[in-house]
Amino acid sequence: MTKQKDDNPTLLSSSMTGSLHKTLTVSGGNKGGVGKSLVATTMASLLLARGEAVTLIEADQTNPDIARRFAHHAPVLLADVSDRDGWIALLDALETVTTPHIVMSLPAGTNEIEAIQNLLMRTLATLDIELHLLFSLSRQHDSMELIGKSLTQGLASFAQRGVALKNGFFGREEQFDRWNTSKQRQNWLKQGFTETYLPELNHRIVDFLESHPQPLHHLASAGLTTALRLDLEDWLTAAQRSLIPLGKESTAQQEVA
Repeated sequence: MTKQKDDNPTLLSSSMTGSLHKTLTVSGGNKGGVGKSLVATTMASLLLARGEAVTLIEADQTNPDIARRFAHHAPVLLADVSDRDGWIALLDALETVTTPHIVMSLPAGTNEIEAIQNLLMRTLATLDIELHLLFSLSRQHDSMELIGKSLTQGLASFAQRGVALKNGFFGREEQFDRWNTSKQRQNWLKQGFTETYLPELNHRIVDFLESHPQPLHHLASAGLTTALRLDLEDWLTAAQRSLIPLGKESTAQQEVA
């Protein structure tokens, strides 16, 4: 199902529209509770806020936060990636997407990526869709194991860009010592990927987002108090800095334009 968006993006550069080159930014973490949907919401909100055209993919059948937040602001595709057939249906849908940016939040689990990995890689390459992976980390040992598995058998094994996101919900940046000293981090950086720290979003803003589902950059005019509005603006600025590794190319194109 596709929802029509209300936001009016600025004109894209001729180089982007001519080549139909697209980026698929996937927010993952291979387990629940690490902030995947909030990261996807943030990435899509930052793109929409600067006038980019974005398609959202809602793949979480249990808790479809993305669909609720963007249904009236951008096209939303619903996907079931619990098995190989669901992945193929999603790849078919990606072929019809006309926006340069696609943002997807994966549900918890490995989602049969290992079984579809080769076809997924070849299809994205054929469609000229560049894969960017935002992998949300907690401070727990299983998070290290899961990102390591992604490097060998998952999306990170063939993504063009990757960012390991240390989620501030789980503590200060210096408290991610398990990740900082892990072999998985070494392998991640050897792959040419980067890492960053995403500060925790004020819990009152998170609660407001749950009761007023919409893109983050719209919350400021949706009834937040002045202090919370300014706090959100500061957080979005920090989030934009954290996500710069996945937005340099698009930002450069916008500046040239």
